[in-house]
Amino acid sequence: MGRPVGPSRRHAGTVFADEIIAQAAPEPDEQVLDIGCGAGALTLLASRASGAVEPGPLGVDVSAPLLELARRRAGEAGLAARFEHGDASAFVPDRPADLVISRFGVMFFADPAAAFGHIAANVRPGGRMVFACWQSLQENDWAFAPLQAALPFLDTPPEPPDPHAPGPFAFQDRDRLAGLLERAGWSNLAIDPVETHLVLPGEDIETTAGFMMQLGPLSRLLASQEIDPAPVEAALADQLSAHQRADGRVVMKSASWQVSAERR
Repeated sequence: MGRPVGPSRRHAGTVFADEIIAQAAPEPDEQVLDIGCGAGALTLLASRASGAVEPGPLGVDVSAPLLELARRRAGEAGLAARFEHGDASAFVPDRPADLVISRFGVMFFADPAAAFGHIAANVRPGGRMVFACWQSLQENDWAFAPLQAALPFLDTPPEPPDPHAPGPFAFQDRDRLAGLLERAGWSNLAIDPVETHLVLPGEDIETTAGFMMQLGPLSRLLASQEIDPAPVEAALADQLSAHQRADGRVVMKSASWQVSAERR
């Protein structure tokens, strides 16, 4: 099960959106629902790709500030995309969706089986879903590096997290993800591994290290053990030097799943 996708070097802000839209192939008359749309990048790309007129693709997110930014971007681009505030696990669109898309927006459901079932109930039979989600923390160097840098400084190593808890890596287990989707009413599953390289935020190592120190629970972990973050950040910057390009940017490996399914 799966189609390996060759490595590429992509900016973290745009990674995987093109691949999702290429596989989803939205049509002008299809109702598209973007789950966890954030500032709307994927929704707007779907609007451009489909050439849809009103009502255009609908993006849903729990962040009101990001939705305001998404609406502004749609207006400036003259696109028919719409945006609504809501939790996708309970949100009911104004009409059944033909296509559901998401870029790293489906991993935070408290009850993923119920959420995917609710989404399926609001998709027409035979409708499609295409989304991206992360593989494990250990396979994503951009996320694992800060923890590796911190370990020598910790008084007590952190407890291993629940691999199934809501969070970025909740769907690292491909078999579990397939089971959740099948039980929720989805069929014809494809869960393909995607390995690529992300160009991380920051024009130099120091800026990138500062950004990465804020990823995940690391800052809370250091504070809870009263660890000075400065030497950890210095160790991380030293570690990042092996991943620095000639232009100063840091490029690190990522591993995700690209998932497609059909509503039974």
